[in-house]
Amino acid sequence: MSPVAIIVIVVIVAVALFTLGGAIWFAWDSDKRIRAFARSTDLIPGKPSRAPKEWTTDTSPEALLHRRVRYAIADVHQNPAIPHDDETVAVRDRLDDKVFDLDDQLIAAASSSGDEKTERLEELETAVKALEELPRQLWEAPFAQQRDDMNAVIGAIDRVVY
Repeated sequence: MSPVAIIVIVVIVAVALFTLGGAIWFAWDSDKRIRAFARSTDLIPGKPSRAPKEWTTDTSPEALLHRRVRYAIADVHQNPAIPHDDETVAVRDRLDDKVFDLDDQLIAAASSSGDEKTERLEELETAVKALEELPRQLWEAPFAQQRDDMNAVIGAIDRVVY
């Protein structure tokens, strides 16, 4: 075998090993970040919730709604299609505040019982559903529409938050 062929083979093997190592590191790091967020009490990435810590694994309706809110707003924050201009960031910050209000209502509903609790959770779920639709809407919308979509979700939360 010629020296050039050996060099080509060594380079191909080195690139393949480097690529494999990068893929393994990426998978490990992604899994680590996902698990860390799942175990955290952050409602919004970097901002802890006032909900009980056991809601990270509890299967009660209010805990499940809480987790749905967490993952939906995390998707909004991680969306690279959202511009970081001052106006859009201000609307997203208002949305963050409303998400905390929504979560506080979930916490309050948890202390209710019977039909009152069920009705209140159903009301709150309408806002949760609107929030869950937001990440998809933001991907598909032009920048000006993104602010309108976020404001629409803020309105949906305002309708159910007392």
